[in-house]
Amino acid sequence: MEHLADLVDLYEYRVEDLLSGRTPKGGKGALLKLRAFLAQARLPGPLAKRFRQADARYRALRQREAAPPPPPELPTLEAVPLEPPKGEESPLKALALKVWRLLTEREVRVRAKELLAGRREELRLVHAFLQNFLEYKEKPEFKRDFNLSRFAPTHPIPSLSDTLVDLDDPKVAEALLLEFLETALHLPQHLPLPPEETRPYLRRFLMRILEWDGAYGLPPKRDLLALRRALEEARHLGATEAEIARLEERLKREAQEERRRELLLEEERGRFRVAMEKVLALLALLPTPQGDTPWPRVPEVGVVEENLATLPLRPGRVQIGPLVLTLAQAEGAWHLGLGGEDRVLEDTLILPFEDLEVFAVREGEVVHLRLEARSGLRLYELLSEGRVLALLLDPERDYAHLRLLRALSARLKGEFRPEAFGPALAEKYRQAPPEALQDFARKGLELTLKRLGPQDPAPFLLEVGEALGLKGEAEALAGALKDYLGRRPPTRETLGGEVHLLALTPEPQALRVGQTVLSLRLKEDAVYVGQAGEIPRKVADLLVYRTGEGTLVLAREGRRVAYLVLP
Repeated sequence: MEHLADLVDLYEYRVEDLLSGRTPKGGKGALLKLRAFLAQARLPGPLAKRFRQADARYRALRQREAAPPPPPELPTLEAVPLEPPKGEESPLKALALKVWRLLTEREVRVRAKELLAGRREELRLVHAFLQNFLEYKEKPEFKRDFNLSRFAPTHPIPSLSDTLVDLDDPKVAEALLLEFLETALHLPQHLPLPPEETRPYLRRFLMRILEWDGAYGLPPKRDLLALRRALEEARHLGATEAEIARLEERLKREAQEERRRELLLEEERGRFRVAMEKVLALLALLPTPQGDTPWPRVPEVGVVEENLATLPLRPGRVQIGPLVLTLAQAEGAWHLGLGGEDRVLEDTLILPFEDLEVFAVREGEVVHLRLEARSGLRLYELLSEGRVLALLLDPERDYAHLRLLRALSARLKGEFRPEAFGPALAEKYRQAPPEALQDFARKGLELTLKRLGPQDPAPFLLEVGEALGLKGEAEALAGALKDYLGRRPPTRETLGGEVHLLALTPEPQALRVGQTVLSLRLKEDAVYVGQAGEIPRKVADLLVYRTGEGTLVLAREGRRVAYLVLP
């Protein structure tokens, strides 16, 4: 608290220096860094009020300085391609990796919360893996031991009550998962393995830990053979009945304890095998070809798109979607401005603005900017659901995917009869209004996923697909459901990349699906979309709008709309 109070005092002094025409100590760059720190800090009420008052004086000074005579306008950064110097690699790969890390941190934050429940087997297993891997990596046999035949684990799985690990702390859990993913990401740099072999190698490593009896903190295996030999020797030497009975009782007791230990060991192994599959599922977050996540799209240097831009680092204005950003340099440091606020841009930066976030990543003299929905926003989740609904509402083969979903739901309930889900069912779907059919499909999806729980939908779908003669459609629906369930929260890349963001305005806005132009209108608090000559359809929170040239998936939350076009 005293530290923050001192920093607020310092900020007030520096602002007063500026108001008096003096250069503050450390220059304007030091003032901007201090301002950025205090803006992000959780200041208590009285300190926050003092900071706001001092900051208001600083902003007023900036506005007066910006008044007549006006300073020269910052140029708008244009799309001028920039070639990297000869002998140097393009910075695009490094920028894409930094964006991937920012998006992965979002996802890991969600996954870590889920893994903090119960006995936290997944987190404990990750901890044991990291300890064993870091130790084995330093040994000379590591480099060529692809099958891990020479690997012997030395670090057990920590117990649930281990105070040194502190696995009930969300920050510790996040750090563990991020370190696990970074270790997997860099595995091909330590071993001459193709990237596609990352998952099998880690599976072998985790299995070696689980096969080790000492991994679970149980008592050591009892030496029953020695007791049996002692008993046989006592009988051979003619020991008294009391001595023989004592040895027999001890052998019986030790055998019971050993059976109890074996049962407990198998139970622990079973639980951690389930945990291992969840840990390996995290590897889907790795970029392809190591994982299933597409590399973030980074345009060429000098290219400005609707929601993405990659630019040489120089002062100017950049239009990203509905936002105007400014790049400026002061006291040797680069700053990114949005809405009158400047933040120091060093390596990576996230600027929140209402329900959006601006990602800024820097690599040398190049900066990549991208507009994303905020991590807590439902727009991307709605679009992810809309992609599945677009498949379910496809009328091909008599609404094959919607019939398969209903058949899957019945199979999970134990009431599946193939004849109840034949092509005749599609006639009801054709006669239903589009809004009613979408609501029906949406409720069916929710109910089916609730019945499915954590199970893999593929085996059940292939079973009902065989019965209905729709094997190919069953495989497609299984893949779509797997993507939908495994991408929480989804990102621009996992949604297909072409996500568009709009702010609703009273004026109509045009949306293009192929050659078809649709009109999006805000009327009072309702939103309607449609094309000329048709009755507009109302957008609640999600709408799947089919045309002859593609499908529009449109999601709304408040006054923000996101949409994507599916072929």
